[in-house]
Amino acid sequence: MDLRPFPIVAGAFALLLSGCDGGKDPSAAPAADRTPAEPSDAIVSAARLAGEYRIAGVDDAPLDLPYGITASISADRIHVVADCINAAWSYRFDGPRLVTERVPVEGCARGLTPQEEAVIAAFDTASSVSINRANGRDFTGGGHKVTLFSQ
Repeated sequence: MDLRPFPIVAGAFALLLSGCDGGKDPSAAPAADRTPAEPSDAIVSAARLAGEYRIAGVDDAPLDLPYGITASISADRIHVVADCINAAWSYRFDGPRLVTERVPVEGCARGLTPQEEAVIAAFDTASSVSINRANGRDFTGGGHKVTLFSQ
């Protein structure tokens, strides 16, 4: 159908259709302007946590050592290796709360660097673990944070 003879009617009809909101609240933001709800980033099960990781930072500072620090996490144990230093924790989830407990492991007798001490303190006091925006794992609690990335 040729609408040239009815430009005002055709324009009004187009305007009417574009303003149709399907009964939604006109004060609500359009879907394109809203941030979608983010899924929970909290990790509350060993199945989501187990894996091999490198420790990238502690207390929001990158690690600056001549060697890497790694963490192997199984269903109930965290084992950290830094050069010849070994540290380990048993862990479990009490609902959403992470509970860690240090367990003895053999390692060398040298003293710890301040960064190694901070990593150990972070795992000692960790009470939660979550996935960060960079897809790393953040263990937090007791004023400390240690960040791990999959290897």
